[in-house]
Amino acid sequence: MSDRSPATDPTAVLAAHWDESERRLYPVATTNPDAYQSAVRLVRAVADALAEVEDLDGLAEWWERRFDLVDGALRASGDIAGYRLPEAEIAGAGFAIRRRELLAERAERERRDRIAAAREAGEAWAVVHEQGDLGAGLVDPYQRIELHLATGLAVVSTVEPDPSTMAPTYVVMVAALGDEHGRTAELDAASFGDVETGDPELFEDHRLTMKSRIEAAGA
Repeated sequence: MSDRSPATDPTAVLAAHWDESERRLYPVATTNPDAYQSAVRLVRAVADALAEVEDLDGLAEWWERRFDLVDGALRASGDIAGYRLPEAEIAGAGFAIRRRELLAERAERERRDRIAAAREAGEAWAVVHEQGDLGAGLVDPYQRIELHLATGLAVVSTVEPDPSTMAPTYVVMVAALGDEHGRTAELDAASFGDVETGDPELFEDHRLTMKSRIEAAGA
């Protein structure tokens, strides 16, 4: 299941509106350099005003007070040009930024918790991220990231569209993710190369083979 499903993210529905606010605000502002700078400052000010909001539930609750945040940002900036910008879009863009920050913070906490749990259990690998449905193809693209605790290298297994046929392509690659402290062994992630196949039955074989190669390299 995706980390951004409505069951775990009370802002999932609002996020579509917030993202649309960003798409609408910046193209309008770019026709006037001063307006663009005002938009960037005000959006950042709204996001900063939400810095003490610690979770997505709180962010959803604050949406009812969005115009208070924009008004406060306008008064604090004293930016006359900002008053000509659409307040709704400024608010939505600011909330979009803070939502992305909260999602990143939550993902990092979950990553650290999974690494700690794997170490405590004496495991060599930790699944630090998994989303999508492997059987759904491109309808709900699958991705799994497994971290090798000893080296800080990760096996990333993902389903992507083939650019020429748009059919599902099953890709296994290696990334230097780092352990919970950001440490990575002196191994070149790029040297492992990427392995692609159109056969889902080979996907698991490629994933396990890549894990074995990393274990051997780090031994």
